[in-house]
Amino acid sequence: MNYVAPPITISARNLESKWHAFTTQSRNEPPMKTLAYAIAFMFFACNAHYLSAEAPNFILIYADDLGYADTSVQMMNDDPTTKNSFIRTPGLDRLAALGTRYSTAYAPTPTCTASRLSIQFGKTPARLQCRNVFDVLTAVQRPNGYDDEVTIAEMLKASGKNYTTAMFGKGCSTMGRFDEAGYDVTDEVPGEPGGNGNGHGSYWDVKKKTPFPKNNPKRMHSLSKDSVDFVNQHAGKQPFFLMVSHYAVHIPHMATREAFLRNKQRWIAEGRDVEQIDNENSSIHRDIVYAAMTEELDMNVGALIDALEQKGELANTYIIFTSDNGGGHSERRKVEGQNRRFNGPLQEGKRSMFEGGIRVPTVIAGPQIQAGAQCDVPIVQWDFLPTFHDLSGSETDLPSEVDGGSLRDVFVRGNAGVVNRLAPGIIHHYTCHYHPPISSIIIGDYKLMRHLNTGEMKLFNIKTDYSEQENLAGTMPEMVTSMDTIRNEYVKDVDGGTTAQVRDALYDLMDTFGERAKEAYRKKVTLLREQNPADLDAQQAQLLKQLNATLFKNELNKEKCRRQATNASWREGVPKAGAEEYVKSRWVEYASD
Repeated sequence: MNYVAPPITISARNLESKWHAFTTQSRNEPPMKTLAYAIAFMFFACNAHYLSAEAPNFILIYADDLGYADTSVQMMNDDPTTKNSFIRTPGLDRLAALGTRYSTAYAPTPTCTASRLSIQFGKTPARLQCRNVFDVLTAVQRPNGYDDEVTIAEMLKASGKNYTTAMFGKGCSTMGRFDEAGYDVTDEVPGEPGGNGNGHGSYWDVKKKTPFPKNNPKRMHSLSKDSVDFVNQHAGKQPFFLMVSHYAVHIPHMATREAFLRNKQRWIAEGRDVEQIDNENSSIHRDIVYAAMTEELDMNVGALIDALEQKGELANTYIIFTSDNGGGHSERRKVEGQNRRFNGPLQEGKRSMFEGGIRVPTVIAGPQIQAGAQCDVPIVQWDFLPTFHDLSGSETDLPSEVDGGSLRDVFVRGNAGVVNRLAPGIIHHYTCHYHPPISSIIIGDYKLMRHLNTGEMKLFNIKTDYSEQENLAGTMPEMVTSMDTIRNEYVKDVDGGTTAQVRDALYDLMDTFGERAKEAYRKKVTLLREQNPADLDAQQAQLLKQLNATLFKNELNKEKCRRQATNASWREGVPKAGAEEYVKSRWVEYASD
C-alpha cells in the first residue's frame, strides 16, 4: 500500500535530570508458599520457549475509545455478549490464542488524557492530579508540569539492559513531547510543544486541515508500517519498547473504501437490516464504518506478530493490546424508560465511571503467559510500568510512589496470581466539572462508587454482577464504610483534589480568559484607530461583538459548572439549554471603553 509517511524524529535524551527523582522503594514479591508455585516457577524458568535469558521486548498497542465488546475476541468464556456480533479482528484473535484475555482490566480514567499520563508514569490520576480531559485543576496543582516524573521509556533506558524505545501515534499534550521523555524514535511533528494530539487523528496536516490520504485514514496504515519497520530494525539486535498509540477508533470515524465495502458486503450476507444502509447518517451505515475502521486498526496487531515471528523474537516479546478508556461508540438500549448506553454487557461507556467507561478489552501475550486463557484478576494500566521494570531485570530502583504492581505473578499463575500495589486497591477519582463526578475503589470482587455531589453510594459485586444491576450498599453497610474510608484516605494522602477545588479553578480560568480577551480587544481597537479605515465604526462593532460572544461563552461555562455542583445524575451532565437561557436572561454586554 502506498501512502504518505509522517516524519520520524530521533532523540538522544539525557535522563540525569529526572533520574535524581528516583528513590529506593521496597517491592515485596508474593512469597512462594506452595509447592505448586515453586514447581511452576522452575518449569517456566527452565523452559526456553517461555523465558529467554535475554531482556524481553515490550510492545504496547493502545487503541483510542475502543469498547469492551468492540472486537471479535470474547473477553469472558461464559458470556458471548463480551464480543461483538459483527466486528472482526483477526489479528487480536491471533494474539488471544497466543496469550491471555484479561476480563477485568481497567483504564486509569474514562477519558483519554489522564489515562495517557497514568500509563506512562505508573501512578493513579489522583496522584498525578490529572483526572479527566480538560481537568482545569491540573494547572493549579501542577504548575510546573510533569518533568519530574519518569516514563516507561526513561525507566527502561536506565535499566542497564540497553533498551531502545519508540512511540508512534497519539501522545499526551499535558505531558509534552515524547521525544523529550525517553523515547528515541517518534513520529511527532517538529515544533509542536504538545506533540501529537487529537487533531492528528482528524487531519493529515492539522494547521492546514488537510484530509488524510484515502488509503491511510486516521494514520492507521502508516502507524502500522512505522511500528513494523522499527521491529525489523531492532528485533534480535537489542531489547526494545515500542508503543503504538492509535487515533482509531476515536471520532471522526473513517476507513478505506475497500474496508468499508468488505464490511458492507458481509453485513448484507449475514442478513442484517439494510433499509438505511446507504444513508451516511443512519446507525447502520455508522456501524459498518466503525467495523471497517476497527478491522484496519487490528491489521497492526497481525503485522507486528508476523514481524516478530520472522525475526525469531515472538517468544521473547510481551505484546499488550488495550484501550485508553471505554467505548465511545456505544449501543443504546431502553432501560426503565431511559435511553442508556452499553458496551456489551457493561453499562455506559466513555466518560462514565460505570464499568463500560473504565473496563477495557485487554489481551497480553509473552513469556510465561498461558496461551488461549482467560484471567479474571483485576489489573489496571498503571501496573504496566512496574511490570516492565520487574520483567526487564532492571538494575535501577523503581521510581518512587509508583501505585501499580508487577503483573509477573498473574502472568505465571493466572487466576491464582496476586498483584501487590502501593495503592490500596484500584482507585478511580473522577472530579469532572461537566459529567457526573464519581470516585470509586475496587477491592477484591467489590466496587464502591461515591457520587461526589450527593454523597450517595453504590456497591456492586463486579465478579458476579459486572453489569452493575444490584446495588448492595443498603445490605452491606460495613463494607461500604470500610471501602469508602480507604478510598477517601488515599485521595487525601495524594492530594487528589475535590469537586469544590475543580469548580473554583474553572471560575478562575474563565475570568482569566475574559480578561485576556478584553486586553486583546483593546489592542486591536487601538491598532484599528491608528489605521483609521473608512469603515472604522463597523470594524470596531464587529470586534466588540466577537468579544461579547467570548465573554458570554465564559459565563455560560461558569453557570453550567454551578449547576453541575448540584447534579445528582449518575449518567448525564447538566443540560445546556437551561443554563444558556438563564445566562441570557441576566446578560449585560460589555461596552467599549
